[in-house]
Amino acid sequence: MTSRQGTAPDRVTRAPGRRPAPSRRTGTAMAAEATTFTVASAIHFAVGFADAAVPELVIAVVLGLGSSAVLSQRPHGWGTAVGATGFATFGTVVGVIIIATARQDAPDLAYHAAILTALTATLITFWRQRGAAARSAA
Repeated sequence: MTSRQGTAPDRVTRAPGRRPAPSRRTGTAMAAEATTFTVASAIHFAVGFADAAVPELVIAVVLGLGSSAVLSQRPHGWGTAVGATGFATFGTVVGVIIIATARQDAPDLAYHAAILTALTATLITFWRQRGAAARSAA
């Protein structure tokens, strides 16, 4: 893929017949989200709550893989990133439901609400990037 002269380096690019490539900014946001899940997992392991630590660690790994696909500009980066973010969003929703119905832990609920907002924003970014790439290809 070659970039057109005059385009911003972080702009979504698209080769003919390919899905849009997520921006490096989006990949960096995914890496930050993965980092927060890693920290949450470490905290839960430290306090002996493996029931939360293991799923958070799995989500961190999946988001990390999605982020690396974006940041390394892999051809399948868009699909990997969307899949990883969707997986993380689903897992977070499950976590919110468990916290709201069972544990009722305010700090956990606050973290899950914040990360769910960030993950939703990332999914919206993918949707907008895809739309922008489709409009620019037309």
